[in-house]
Amino acid sequence: MLKLKQEFLAVFVLGITVLMSRPAFSQVDMTGKPIVVDVNSIDWTLSKTRGDGGMVNEYSWNFATYGPDFDFFWPSDEYLSNMLYQIFSPIMLSDSGLVDTAGVRHSKFVEPSQPISAATTDWTWERRRYRPPNIVVDGVTLNPQYNWQVDRTLPADEVAEFDDLIPLYGMRAHVTLYAFSNPELSNVVIWKITLKFTGEVALPRTHITARLPDQTISMWWPFSICFGPTMGGYEQVYGSYPVESENVLDDWMKMKSKLVTDDPRDSLYIAYYWAYYQSGLAGAPTYPNGSQDASFNPDRTTGHIYSPQVPGYALLYAPVSVQNSTDNVTQPYSMMHASIALNLWQSGQDFRNIYVGTESTDKFPPDPITTGLGLQKGPMRFVSVGPYSLTKNAATGRYDSVTFVYAVASGSTPYQVADSIGKAWFAGQITSAAKDSLLLNYGRDSLMNSIDAAYWAWDQISHGRPIPAAPPPPDVDVTSGPDRITVSWSYPDVSYFNNAVTGVDDWAAWRVYRKKGGYYVDDPYDIQTNNLGASWELVYESHNRSDTTFVDTTITRGVNYYYAVSAVNNGTQNTGLNAGVGLESSWYATRTSVAAASYKAGLSVSGQARVVPNPYTVAGGALNFSGSPNKLLFVNLPYKCTLAIYTETGDLVKRWEHVGTADDSWDQRTSSNQYVTSGIYILAVTSSQGVNGQNLSDQFVKFVIVR
Repeated sequence: MLKLKQEFLAVFVLGITVLMSRPAFSQVDMTGKPIVVDVNSIDWTLSKTRGDGGMVNEYSWNFATYGPDFDFFWPSDEYLSNMLYQIFSPIMLSDSGLVDTAGVRHSKFVEPSQPISAATTDWTWERRRYRPPNIVVDGVTLNPQYNWQVDRTLPADEVAEFDDLIPLYGMRAHVTLYAFSNPELSNVVIWKITLKFTGEVALPRTHITARLPDQTISMWWPFSICFGPTMGGYEQVYGSYPVESENVLDDWMKMKSKLVTDDPRDSLYIAYYWAYYQSGLAGAPTYPNGSQDASFNPDRTTGHIYSPQVPGYALLYAPVSVQNSTDNVTQPYSMMHASIALNLWQSGQDFRNIYVGTESTDKFPPDPITTGLGLQKGPMRFVSVGPYSLTKNAATGRYDSVTFVYAVASGSTPYQVADSIGKAWFAGQITSAAKDSLLLNYGRDSLMNSIDAAYWAWDQISHGRPIPAAPPPPDVDVTSGPDRITVSWSYPDVSYFNNAVTGVDDWAAWRVYRKKGGYYVDDPYDIQTNNLGASWELVYESHNRSDTTFVDTTITRGVNYYYAVSAVNNGTQNTGLNAGVGLESSWYATRTSVAAASYKAGLSVSGQARVVPNPYTVAGGALNFSGSPNKLLFVNLPYKCTLAIYTETGDLVKRWEHVGTADDSWDQRTSSNQYVTSGIYILAVTSSQGVNGQNLSDQFVKFVIVR
């Protein structure tokens, strides 16, 4: 059976202060600064400032903000992949409850009106096998300096940890997150939590020494991530961002592992969410095909599917008891449904039954629609474990702890498949039921495969076995040039060519990817310029390790381009899930978030300046520049000159100095940063000089803007 090794966390006694031990003071951040999980296709930030319950319970209206800045993206290269997530894990006590610092016994709940286990973050710690790569575009470094630890011996590409105190229950919660660049694990995170009954009611830095009295408690631990897939897709369809996962349905499924064969669980129970539409709800669009079925958020004008994601999580490990660390394959105890609006904040209910279930109720109920509850705001599916008895006894130095492990992942229909399904439905070629069934089945199958891969990874970690490692991503330097863009890359030292697990040099190839137009797939700029669906494409590959430069000349002058570089190993060091298969580093890590654009060297003659496009119209679509729909390009400019924009009546709009290239651009904003109106304008090219300093005659070019 699966057995946990000795836990990293221990307990020590210093006078009357009882704490969980932590890494050396210099290695952690005692302010609890945010930790970021982004070594793969997930971009996930956990911050104690985001919620009311520390980082172990991140629940807050802060997540339901209006704007594109969310904390969980998957896949992180798609513009509308931003998911709402809120983490709920309330401690549920047995009838005996606990005794507080005043000696008063509380039955079931310390705070019966809101059993939300509010927590306070004590410290955070982030470690990676390799520091994040340095990304430079046209001399500007894009990434902040990495100030956490680098450790090549880690069992994953990133291990992030934090410690929260749940003071009402005298409980320490220590969470360890494992993330991987291995392509088979690119959309999963392993979430390991240890709860220790220390009796603390305040963080050590407060110097409050009061503790809960010695006692034994019995508890369940319900764990839920309230997902909203996706926030951005909902906004595209409904015109506003949803609040608390509106129009999202939760459910659960179970599966037999195909990858773990050494005494595995009989079944993995997976909680999941998907963008669901219940007919008759206000605000839903009526599509041209006559349907109001907005499940998975089809685009109003094309049917393109914005929200094919099916995120979820599953229990991978729970001990038999505090004393017996053998995996209890009969857990989880229940998988109850609850809602934020109806359950979490309402008093006068038996919360324990809502979050845990009882023997007299169905502990594994189906989705709310099936059970007649209807669609609810803020759906939650709790993977509950328990009951467990924990003892605190200061006299004997006993402070019991219990550890649980979960996989958090996101499945999805492949982009092109989801797009074709949505457009077929939009055109009336398939029914709404067929659309929803296809997308849900694809998403659930994908999620199950990801959860299974995470289970395999945890099985490897818990047995001290390695997980095949992809190579580290290189540093990247991109430089815009005359009719070319140069991409260069390098490793900081030769040890990067060695496999992180075996130490053997197994490097095989470099690869360069390119994205034209906007930074994201389905970027608004791409939509405006009819570049929808433009994605990252492989443009160069080399099997010569000293070949670290690619000069891209297959480009269009003035168009924005983004680049990413990856490394591939030869597979000789890869075993198990990836036996003999070459692995590629995550190109997500090296994407250039600032565009490069080629130009032409400045001229030494006059009379050739032009404005492109002319006339300009906001409805020009593909006639405008991909990634920059408001750009006007001034071409064939002298090496050095003064550029000025005037209205037809001679009013100055904006003036600036130009030097070096034959091109310059204008975003149609005035010197006071306001967009200009439709009209006739004049580009004045004055005080011109050639490359050798010779004076050139002035030029005036008339152009038209239609907005």
